[in-house]
Amino acid sequence: MIAVRYCSKSGNTKKVAKLLGEKLGVEALSVEEPLTGQIDKLYLGGAVHGKMYPELKKFAQELDPSQIGEVYMFGTSGGVFSIKKELMSALKESGVRIGKDAMFLHGFAPKIKSDLNDNQLAEVDKFIEATK
Repeated sequence: MIAVRYCSKSGNTKKVAKLLGEKLGVEALSVEEPLTGQIDKLYLGGAVHGKMYPELKKFAQELDPSQIGEVYMFGTSGGVFSIKKELMSALKESGVRIGKDAMFLHGFAPKIKSDLNDNQLAEVDKFIEATK
C-alpha cells in the first residue's frame, strides 16, 4: 500500500502532493489525517518557511516503524533551501526506514499560485520512477 501525506501552508506543497498522489493512484492527504493499515511506501512532504512546521515534525516523529515500510521525502521551497535535514532528523527519531530517493523542488514563491513548470514536472516523474 502507498500513502501520500503533506503539510502545506501556501498550497504549493499540496499541489505537488496531489500530483504525486494522482500519478501513484492514491489520494494525497494532509498530515492531519492519520495513517491506517500497513503502508509499504509513504511519501511525506513539506515546505521551507524558516523552519519545518511543527505538525509535520510531530507526524514524522510519531510514525510507527512496524506500520511503515519506507518513507520518501519531498518538499518545496522558494529558494535553494529544503527541509531535508529537519525532516530526516524527525524521521530518524521515529525509527522508520528512510528511502534513499527524495525530491525537493525549488522556485515556489509562497504567494504565487502557478502551475509546475516543465522541469518540476520532469522531477516529479523522475522521483516516482526512482521509488518504484
